[in-house]
Amino acid sequence: MKTIAYLIRHGNINCADLVPGRMPGTHLSEDGRKQAADLVGFFDNRGLDAIYCSPLDRAVETAAPLARHKSLQIHIDDSFNEINFGEWTGKKFSELENDFRWKQFHFFRNGTVIPSGELMVEVQSRMIGKLQDLKQRHRGQSFAIFSHNDPIKSVIAFYIGISLDLFLRITIDTGSISVLNFENGNTEVSSVNVLRKYRMYKENV
Repeated sequence: MKTIAYLIRHGNINCADLVPGRMPGTHLSEDGRKQAADLVGFFDNRGLDAIYCSPLDRAVETAAPLARHKSLQIHIDDSFNEINFGEWTGKKFSELENDFRWKQFHFFRNGTVIPSGELMVEVQSRMIGKLQDLKQRHRGQSFAIFSHNDPIKSVIAFYIGISLDLFLRITIDTGSISVLNFENGNTEVSSVNVLRKYRMYKENV
């Protein structure tokens, strides 16, 4: 009996030059709203039994059109929240360029402590723990999880068996979908970062 989990990153936002982290009031841009609308078309002929979501505005706004289309409730769950960027939250990338801790964070995710923030392994632990719970709760069904870049990468890294220090090799675009299939005790990462091709197809037909 197959259980399917769709991992969906929120759409584009209006603060591309800074670390949004868990800043309140960070909303989707116009393009981000279009990405959220595209999800409806992607799922039009696919079943979906439940929707879970990070509590942040940009994630909820991305989930909303699909939830309306499928007549499903959005279950807010802090397990799928953005990584806590602590003191880096709201800072411009240009401000962090000369901070060695910021550079270290990008090549040593396993051991870098964000100032007043969260370890990457803690993010992975909360994501995988909740995902394992949901796959049992929704056995034989399909469910969507709306989350963020690094948290989704941490899940993909876990299931394909690579170190968090290497997970920057994984690309998770805004508004993209990655798919996990759980069956007979095995987990298959069947798709990573899809929907970009779907959008390109739509633009050319």
